Amino acid sequence: MYYSSGNYEAFARPRKPQGVDNKTAWFVGSGLASLAGAAFLVRDGRMPGERITILEQQQIAGGALDGLKVPEKGFVIRGGREMEDHFECLWDLFRSIPSLEIDDASVLDEFYWLNKDDPNYSLQ
Repeated sequence: MYYSSGNYEAFARPRKPQGVDNKTAWFVGSGLASLAGAAFLVRDGRMPGERITILEQQQIAGGALDGLKVPEKGFVIRGGREMEDHFECLWDLFRSIPSLEIDDASVLDEFYWLNKDDPNYSLQ
């Protein structure tokens, strides 16, 4: 294991692994772990997205964070959005995924702005 006293290495991109263009990855379930794993393979492993397959047995993707728009109830989600300040790995991932709705913004930007406008935290 390599130890460092600084964190600038967190911002450096890894070299593209040799032979990655000829490999495939398969994930079972479309929950957070699989989605994060696929995103890290694309970003850090430089694996082409079309070489990644995510299998899901349910009708809707997302695992415990799936979501539905149910007209008689509104929006239904099993998971929550209560996050902590020190989810560094998640924040790093969110910062590298572009927003689908806001030009020149990331998923981290959207989450940060939402939490500033509508804070969500537990007092426990």
